[in-house]
Amino acid sequence: MSLQVGIVGLGRVGRGVLRANFMRPQHQRYAISVICDIMPIDHVAYLIAYDSTYGRPPFRVDYDGDDLILDGVRIAYQRVDRRRNRHDQESFRCLRPYGLDVLVDATGTASIEDFRTLLDQNITKSIVCTSNVHGCELSMVYGINHQDYDPAKHRIISASTCTGNALVPVCYMLDKHIGIDHARIITIHPLLADQRVLDGYHVSSQLGRTSATSIIPTHTNVGKSTELLLPALTNKLDSLSYRVPTAIVSIIDLSCTLSRDASYDEIATLFNDYAQHRLSGIIHCDYGAWGHQKASIDFMGADYSSIILMQHLTLSQPRQLGVTLMHDNEYGYCCRVLDVLGVLASA
Repeated sequence: MSLQVGIVGLGRVGRGVLRANFMRPQHQRYAISVICDIMPIDHVAYLIAYDSTYGRPPFRVDYDGDDLILDGVRIAYQRVDRRRNRHDQESFRCLRPYGLDVLVDATGTASIEDFRTLLDQNITKSIVCTSNVHGCELSMVYGINHQDYDPAKHRIISASTCTGNALVPVCYMLDKHIGIDHARIITIHPLLADQRVLDGYHVSSQLGRTSATSIIPTHTNVGKSTELLLPALTNKLDSLSYRVPTAIVSIIDLSCTLSRDASYDEIATLFNDYAQHRLSGIIHCDYGAWGHQKASIDFMGADYSSIILMQHLTLSQPRQLGVTLMHDNEYGYCCRVLDVLGVLASA
């Protein structure tokens, strides 16, 4: 595709976007011109070629000088160290010669001021960030509000978060057709890179505890990020996250008080209809295997935003609904980032 793309930040998401892009057939891939991180290039190649979660990719990985080579395609690599001053946008002047249409920010540390500076300096024409950065001009959950994108108005776009992409479609369906008076959202999330291997300092003290031995409660903004896209749910959502010592696949346990009486069949039909039509490829209704329930690892590598476990769908009263969702919090989300790039390319 003709869109010229750069990626800044090669952590799990940045590398995941690269991997997801090269998992596609050649005619569906984006032209990634340049990537940027603090690591030496041999470390980048090593971490892509030998992934502890997903294993080795089905394409060749190598590097030559300052070029990363994926499936025979050369991608320029720029090593930038902003640890002492992460707001030093002049460090990204090396990206200007690439004529970027979109810069994907996967650092998780940038601010809206950083993005505006990159645009003002003509580093790129637009930015897609892989987090909810306050002040973004559009928070996009593909399948729900991607049609709202206007290239004349939206130059800084958030692709929301993995949890946001999983939760928003389900809340959208329920709120549009039945209504939600209140919902309690519990996310059970694999450990993340900001946690500590052994007890140590962390600005969120509980995340400084040994990550492999505890279930750790922590804050999540998924309720607020859902309200951004579905303002009718403002002040109706409470959320809490638990970090657990697993590598991949996140769970959302959603308990809703509905606005009107409903039946199990109505809700099951609603979910299945969306999964087969308007949100096909975005959500999936899973019924287990031969009557058996699946485990989270069975959904590793799934490219859906959200997988509804229909065996756990409950309606204990006409208005008390329980929904359990699973999603690959890395690969599934990275596929949505590529879909967001597709929206920009089409526009």
